[in-house]
Amino acid sequence: MLEAIRRHAQGWLAKVVLGLIAITFALFGIDSYMKGDPSGGLVAEVGDVGVSREELGREIQAQSDRMREALGPTFDPAVTETADFRKKVLDNLIERKAVLQDAQKLRILAPDAYVASVLTQIPEFQQDGKFSQQRYEAVLRQNGRSPVQFENDLRQSFMIETLSSPASLAAFPSSTSVSQISRLVAQQREIAWADLPASSVAAEIKVTPADVERYYADHKADFTDPEQIRAEFLVLDLAAVAAGITVSDQDIADYYASNAAQFGQPEQRSASHILIAVDKEADAATRAKAKAKATELFQTVQKAPARFAELARTQSQDPGSAAQDGSLGSFARGMMVKPFEDAVFSMKPNEIRGPVETDFGYHIIRLDGIVAAKTAPLEQVRAAVVDALRKQQAQKAFAEQADNFGNLVYENAGSLKPAATAAKLTIQQSGWITAKTAPPPFNHAGLREALFNPESIKSKQNTEAIEVQPGTLVAARVVEHRPARLRPLAEVSQSIEAKLQAEQSARLLTQKGEATIQALAKGDEAGLKWSAFQVVGRQPSAELDSAGAKAVFRVNADKLPAYTGFVRPDGSFRIVRVSRVVEAAEQPPGLMTSIEAGVTQAQQRADMKAMVALITAGQKVKIKPNAIEGR
Repeated sequence: MLEAIRRHAQGWLAKVVLGLIAITFALFGIDSYMKGDPSGGLVAEVGDVGVSREELGREIQAQSDRMREALGPTFDPAVTETADFRKKVLDNLIERKAVLQDAQKLRILAPDAYVASVLTQIPEFQQDGKFSQQRYEAVLRQNGRSPVQFENDLRQSFMIETLSSPASLAAFPSSTSVSQISRLVAQQREIAWADLPASSVAAEIKVTPADVERYYADHKADFTDPEQIRAEFLVLDLAAVAAGITVSDQDIADYYASNAAQFGQPEQRSASHILIAVDKEADAATRAKAKAKATELFQTVQKAPARFAELARTQSQDPGSAAQDGSLGSFARGMMVKPFEDAVFSMKPNEIRGPVETDFGYHIIRLDGIVAAKTAPLEQVRAAVVDALRKQQAQKAFAEQADNFGNLVYENAGSLKPAATAAKLTIQQSGWITAKTAPPPFNHAGLREALFNPESIKSKQNTEAIEVQPGTLVAARVVEHRPARLRPLAEVSQSIEAKLQAEQSARLLTQKGEATIQALAKGDEAGLKWSAFQVVGRQPSAELDSAGAKAVFRVNADKLPAYTGFVRPDGSFRIVRVSRVVEAAEQPPGLMTSIEAGVTQAQQRADMKAMVALITAGQKVKIKPNAIEGR
């Protein structure tokens, strides 16, 4: 199992790690994650655990943030406000909890030793090529996370990966399927085309004023401008406070002297073990049997220390370390379960001790080596000391300023100027925003709801200072308001008429095109002017957009010529004649490999979806009636 983690450290797990650092989704220990909110407020129950409304809100915000980052300017905040989006997020949480419960029942766990091994492989946590506890904590701290939260996320990811890997690894496509798909992908077709212009049906288009009025009455929501506001706002953030702090040389020297142990490599020890595994909740007889076997092994290696590696390979029930002759590599204090750690850090090199009891069973331990602790010189860690001091002082200064900031925006409800003057901030102005298309920082649910509150709009008073993300406070007030407005018919009638005409044109032209295709299939050329023949592939081109390519390669080519058609972006209808199928003499390099990978991934997704659905179906899931109501 340990070796499996090491293999994956640069693959799926590395991606999980980076994702976990980047997102705001925070868990407070596996126990609290599994049990949900004990104080109530549950929106769903999955077996023995719950999903709290707060937990759902955090995950909705996290997924919204990930979508915003991935899509950039094309991100539409309205998508994340829909009941459908909230339902999908809730379904994902339910499935995750179901899978985690199933993994727990199967005793799939990632003990401290395994997590420690993974952490040492992550470049972001390394300094001079080695794991740095100080850097690890600093990176997490910068991202608003704690080691406990992060390590529990790793454990959960491991549990899910281990449970699901049999399904994903079992997926493989047949060579016949891959070969057939490759042949079809590489296939080309010889075509010619003729266009029916939109003008050919223009005389048949009839849109009356009654049609326009009817459409307007049936689609009033489409012609309603949503409520809008303009706001002024202040942002007080920790980063700005930290940037303004100057750290003296004396402060640096004092901090380094007081925290020298943090700026170096703690003592590390390398050890090997032979594990006789037994569940910590097993009955006394089972545990006694495991202990007796461990004791027997300990006595054997005491008499013949040279056999330790052999016995680790053949007898240890930790498959990851057994494959490495029992080696667990190097680790510092705090990276192993306490009984194991206490034993290792009280041993002498080459000493063998056992059986040592932990929650995982009984260990026979050999201490392989000791790397003494060392402290880095101040010059080497000066930047880290300055950063730590600046953040330390910034936290204090920010807390003081935040208090005053909150009081000033509350006590001077009609103006942000007093708070801006006291905190030396600039009052910023927003453009016109709606509740569903609010840009940062107004995309924060609490701030948005405070501003669009009818009382805030009426009074134009300051909102309270709202923490829109860790270390960032925003206070705002409405300065201008536009109520929702249904645009009058006279204002939109032309656009409605144009839309109805375009719809009629497309419908009539499609009918004409399909009738022409039917005539062509019967041998009637219908006086069409065909283009020159051209051989095309599946890739869209100027002559054949994606809709055209799909139409051409979807048509049955068993009997040629074959005919198909599609509406073009300019409103015309293109009729295509397929006269010949051109099979590729040889497939492009890498095509088979690419298709095999794609088919495998599709099968893995399908298998995973089926497995998760089966696991979830085995749990008693109860979703509260108001589960996906607004935040």
